[in-house]
Amino acid sequence: MFIKGIRVAVICFFTGIVNGQTLDGNSIYNFLGITMHAQTAALGGRNVSQIGGVTGSFVENPALLRASDHQTFFSNFTFLAPVVTGLHASGVWHTDKIGATFGLLLTHFGYSEEPLTDPAGNISGTFRAFDQMVAFSASGKYDKRWFYGASLKFIHAAYGPWKSSGVALDFGLNYFVEESGFQWGIAAKNMGFQLKTFNGEQEDLPFDLVMGITQKMDKAPFSISLTAQRMHDFDILYTDTVFNIENFGVSGKPGWGKQLLSHLIIGTNIHLGEKVILSGGFNLLRRNELAIRNISSGLTGFSYGIAMKHKKLSFQYSRSHNQRSITQQQLSFAIGLSGTSQK
Repeated sequence: MFIKGIRVAVICFFTGIVNGQTLDGNSIYNFLGITMHAQTAALGGRNVSQIGGVTGSFVENPALLRASDHQTFFSNFTFLAPVVTGLHASGVWHTDKIGATFGLLLTHFGYSEEPLTDPAGNISGTFRAFDQMVAFSASGKYDKRWFYGASLKFIHAAYGPWKSSGVALDFGLNYFVEESGFQWGIAAKNMGFQLKTFNGEQEDLPFDLVMGITQKMDKAPFSISLTAQRMHDFDILYTDTVFNIENFGVSGKPGWGKQLLSHLIIGTNIHLGEKVILSGGFNLLRRNELAIRNISSGLTGFSYGIAMKHKKLSFQYSRSHNQRSITQQQLSFAIGLSGTSQK
């Protein structure tokens, strides 16, 4: 049964990479690329290999869905701007009978109320815009160290009278060596298509192939993560050469070294005892894309946060710097209702 499941998963994995996924950043449902987990956001915004104590992180990699999260409920609040708020909730259930763990995820992004205008700019009313996603996840374990998982996503977007819906699949693998504190993970995210388009034209989903490793130090209270995002496309930096030449006299076209490094995210967790974790991260793509030429970029690309755990209740907070005056904040809460912790 396991071998058959792995074959199906591998076929889905590679079929999704090959067929119809965007390579140039022009995609629909881009809210799917926003991290919905505060500790992951603190680690730089992408992490598919976190080790321990990170309830809800299976939103990044379904293979991180663990039996130990049985009967755990997770919620996350994302504050992108004064009128843009993201809400996320998930629940986990494990069954020993078939050796599988299941998760349900709900995500909603609201963009406030906006004026509805005609092509001439005349206001004829108002409209509300939002994006929503419901996902069903499942994971299993092979041998002692291998984990695998998948998430099936149903997506709906409405911008006033314009509506669209789609379906997507995430697939992940995870290898964990508990004795040495090493974990490797890979996830292919948002492989799918639109069921209903906005204007009759099919658009690509924001596919992402992410791989990372995490090493927990043996004689020091911290772990280090190195994550590579958007591995399916080498040239991921947007560059407006005409704008750069007209305003700064240079093309600003990045070299291969800058392109390569822009895939990387560095993160660390510092454990202050068993109940408090300080996290920090640096996202090179965010730094390179959002930095303003000839102006100090400050903490652009950096992120940090704190996680605290008390018995069955945990709290996480993160702050990510997009530009000098623009930050993204997230709050996460998790509560475990299970009487016993499962492995």
